[in-house]
Amino acid sequence: MTKDWEPVELLRHYRHDWLNHLQLIKGNLALGKTERVEVLLDEIIQQAKNESKLSNINGNLLAERLLTYNWEAHNFRLSFEVITEPHELHTREKQILMVTERLLEWFDRHCYYGADNHLLFVLNESRGHPVIEFDFQGKLMIESVSLNDLESTIVSTGQVEIQEVSMGQEECFVRLHFIND
Repeated sequence: MTKDWEPVELLRHYRHDWLNHLQLIKGNLALGKTERVEVLLDEIIQQAKNESKLSNINGNLLAERLLTYNWEAHNFRLSFEVITEPHELHTREKQILMVTERLLEWFDRHCYYGADNHLLFVLNESRGHPVIEFDFQGKLMIESVSLNDLESTIVSTGQVEIQEVSMGQEECFVRLHFIND
């Protein structure tokens, strides 16, 4: 599922990420691309705000998994957004984490290695219940998968309702609503 990170290892990865951001800014400044620097700074600020929201949700296991996911080798880059923290998040965290892990594995298996693949994870709520969205942009091996395959990966976990699902060769969208027992 997830790796047990040592504190020094966590800090090393996080420092590496920040150094990458600073090098991008410095390189664009050296090239005189101030508009690109503005865009990069806005992206970094938005990412920091999302990390802050995710770190403050009542779901540490989910937050840890999403924050550290890109530090492992995968076929896509993961980003996340917390729109609203669901009231039931703490009681549903293990279930949400299990569904999330299954879908992350599914996308990792079914997208092309080396393509510009990106997955956005969105956490929200509807009537107090958790809603999560997966918005994939990239290149899927559509010939080897079906919508039924994706849906069975989700539904087999129980207590989750598929609100919307669509799949094409270069995009896939899934919205899940976690229902009562």
